Formats: sequence, C-alpha cells, structure tokens
Amino acid sequence: MGATSIKSRILDLLTNVTVDNTAISQFATDAAKEIINVLPMEMLWSLSSATIDNGGNGAAITSSRILYASRNSYRALEINPADSARALDSNSIYKATNESPIFYREGGKVYIVPTHGSLCKVHHVSYPTILFNDDLGDFVGAPDEIEHLIILKTAVRARLAELNDFQDDSEEHGLKSKDLQLLQQEYGTALSTFIQSTQRRDMEQERE
Repeated sequence: MGATSIKSRILDLLTNVTVDNTAISQFATDAAKEIINVLPMEMLWSLSSATIDNGGNGAAITSSRILYASRNSYRALEINPADSARALDSNSIYKATNESPIFYREGGKVYIVPTHGSLCKVHHVSYPTILFNDDLGDFVGAPDEIEHLIILKTAVRARLAELNDFQDDSEEHGLKSKDLQLLQQEYGTALSTFIQSTQRRDMEQERE
C-alpha cells in the first residue's frame, strides 16, 4: 500500500478505521461519483473525454456524467427519445439541422442527429472505480481540490458505517459521532470554498 493511497490518507484523518478494505474501495468510488455529479460542469473539463457517435450508431456512454453533446462544434439540444422521429422528419418544425443538432439517450447509448461519421461527439466524465490502495495522483487531470474532497467524503462514509458497529459502546460511539460531525463540516466547507474560488477565478478572467 503506497504512502499516498486512499487508505493511508483516510488514516491521516481518522487515525484508525474498523471497516475493511473492500468497504473503503466502495466508499471512495461512491464519493468520486457523488462529487462529479455535484460539481458545476465548467469545473470538470480537465477530466472530460469525448466519444464519437459514428454514423448514427450511438455513442456507448455508461457510468459517466454527460457534460454536453455537439455536432461539428455546434452544441446539441437534448430531447426526449420519444420525440426522436420528429427530429428526422423533414416536414417538422422540430427537424434537427447541422447548426441546430439534437441528442437523446436510449438503451445505454447517446444518439446525435443529424448523423455524421466523426463530427458528432458526446463529452463526458467517466466515474472512476477506486481501490483502497490506489493513489489519487493517478486520477489524471483531477485538481488537488477534487482529490481532497474524495478523501474527505470517503472518510465521512467510513465513519458513518462504523457507528452501527459501536451501538453498544456509548463512549466509542460518542467519539466517532463527534468525528463524523467534524468531517461533515469540513467536507461542506471544502466543497463550498472550491466552488466559490473557481467561480471567482472565472469572473476575474472574464473581466480581463
């Protein structure tokens, strides 16, 4: 287990944990997904990738947060898949065009209309699977702030899981409950600070 592994960084916060390594891995994976889902899209560009909807066959996007879809750099509007036929109907006022494309999700794929061999792209952030002995430094593109949020949220989940194991030990249960409250407050503050600092930096760049 590396010096900067998930578990070692959690132990820096909690001193000890009674949950097993499998649970820590699941907590870290769930934490990363939660954080990716809650952060504004503009904060996730460094983690995003693009998958092509080649010729209308659909882009297979699973276990990801979709940021946006586009056709030749024109942003696509998402529609209900039940309305997809009218996007192809040349007599419909809702017909999709090269400059006003649409996309819809169906059957585990994302479809972009009008179709194209390589210009239709779905931009998304894949939810990572994180193991207890992983080094988050390998989470390519993730800012340090996101790494810290994942560690904090994983620690919160670990401490919360432990409370059930100490129901009969009032002293230990009380100590872990206090730990949990402090961790939750720290996580909330860190998340809020990260979002506000990023928004402030974006506003300053817009004024330049």
